[in-house]
Amino acid sequence: MKKTTVCTALLFMLAIIACNKKNDSPSKTGMLTSGSWKITSMMEDADGNGSYETEFFTILPACYQDNYYIFKTSGQTELNEGVSKCDPADPQIETGTWQFSQNETRLTIDGDEYIIDALTNTTLRVKDDVATFGMMITFTKR
Repeated sequence: MKKTTVCTALLFMLAIIACNKKNDSPSKTGMLTSGSWKITSMMEDADGNGSYETEFFTILPACYQDNYYIFKTSGQTELNEGVSKCDPADPQIETGTWQFSQNETRLTIDGDEYIIDALTNTTLRVKDDVATFGMMITFTKR
């Protein structure tokens, strides 16, 4: 009887420990807010066929290409102009807002809603699908 009670108690304790395991995978908020992000690609689907065939980020002036973004846990964003500014009179940092919606499948930045295509510790890829064309924007963690 004593052996059965001890075995039952041990099994019960193991079950509790197994159920209380922490989920070590980071949350979407944790991944998004854990550093700064730089746009590395902007692909356009100009004909609306679902294929993003035109890269135009690389043709933007350098003063846009060195900008980076910070998403804060408070729901605020910071757009930093980086080293080169297109207009020296522009502020170095502009603030805005962000939030997840639709079960964290959408990301709204300053009122513009994007579909999240991928979000990892190093990559954020969002789609902006407008009536006749679409845009795929890729951010890479700095």
